Amino acid sequence: MTDVVFSVHTTRPDDAGSVEIVFSTEGEARAFAESRSRDHRVLSASVTRFLIGELGTRHPVAYYVNGTDKPQRFNRPQLYRPTGVHP
Repeated sequence: MTDVVFSVHTTRPDDAGSVEIVFSTEGEARAFAESRSRDHRVLSASVTRFLIGELGTRHPVAYYVNGTDKPQRFNRPQLYRPTGVHP
């Protein structure tokens, strides 16, 4: 049996963040991320979809800044550049 779950993680000025909570529905995850993105010192909150026990199934679902759902291609600051990638 394969279960779909939705994780929420936040980004703060001093911390890239890790998964804070996992939900079984997308709606619950989105509601939490929207609310959490308004918290003090939280720059953004993201929702990611996973299939439990299956590598390679991570898929971005939503990205919130100050309670606003941003497009998937939102122009985020690049915090790092992978080795070997040039502008």
